[in-house]
This record gives sequence, structure tokens and C-alpha cells, in this order.
Amino acid sequence: PGATATDASARLMNRRRFLAGAGVTAAAIGAGALYWPNRWQYIVIHHSAGSFGTIEFLQRVHRDRQAGDPVDAIPYHYVIGNGNGLGMGEVASDLRREYNLWGMHVSANNTLKNFNGIGICLIGNFETTDVPAPQFQALVSLTRSLMQAHDIPVGNVMFHGRIRGESTRCPGARFPYDRLRKAIT
Repeated sequence: PGATATDASARLMNRRRFLAGAGVTAAAIGAGALYWPNRWQYIVIHHSAGSFGTIEFLQRVHRDRQAGDPVDAIPYHYVIGNGNGLGMGEVASDLRREYNLWGMHVSANNTLKNFNGIGICLIGNFETTDVPAPQFQALVSLTRSLMQAHDIPVGNVMFHGRIRGESTRCPGARFPYDRLRKAIT
């Protein structure tokens, strides 16, 4: 009762503003939904520098070392087991990969490699031991698959310690750098 044409016009204008704003928001979310899982430009290879590894263990280590990370997950997107915790050559991941979340696998000197780089960690210390053949083959298969799925060129497959600004020897002096490069080319 008592509604005027002006009130009806105001309601119509509010609806139009709402619909326009909702349309812009939906478009931004849609664009983000397309971008987010398709932003990968790099693959960064690591070693754990320890002889044991499971997803739960790596989550605890990450929580202790980087308590400020809002994601309670491993710092990498994939882990490849060495038979001590995870099976030999077993590829595992957690919610960081499941939801295409940024990594925490390189330093703040290279945030782009965390945001746009898929981190793969092999359990083991390749400063002191060689990469076992089944673990290496799992790495080759996973890397090739990710390169193909995300159109990542061979030149964007990197090694943690060989990225400018990083101060580590990861994935280790005994890691077969040239052999991996050849196997994924």
C-alpha cells in the first residue's frame, strides 16, 4: 500500500545494479577458475635431504619450519617415495595439488616459482646417495605428464639449487641432472 511509480523504479534500478555487479563478479570468478589451474609455467625438482618421507611427516616438518603458511599441507605438489615411508617410486600428493594451491618449495627470492611452479620432491638425500632407478623413472613419467598437461617447455623444468637467488644444493650433487634433462626432452 502506498507504493509509487518512483518506488518501483528505484527497486528496478537496485535490481539492475545488483545483476550488473553479480555479472561482473561471476565473470571474474569464471576467469579465475579458468586461470587458476592453468597458470603452471615451471616444474621445480627437489630432494627431501632425508631418508624417510610420508605426506603426514612432510606436513609436520612444513608446519614446524613455516608456521606462517596458511595452507596446512606439504610444501610441494608431489612427492616421490624411496621405499622408506612411501613405496619405491610411489607418487603422492595432498591438498596443495588437489586445489592447485601455490607451493612453498623455494625461497621468497623466487615467489613466482612458488606461485606458478609445480614442486616435485624425491625422498632421499642425493648429496650422499644416487637416485634409485624406480624413483628416477617415476620422476621422468610424472615430469613428462605435467609438461604435456600444462604445456611446460623443457627449459622451464628447474632444479631448486640452480635457480638464481636460491642458496641450496638441492636436489643434490649426485642427482642425475643431465640424464633427467635428456629423458624429458
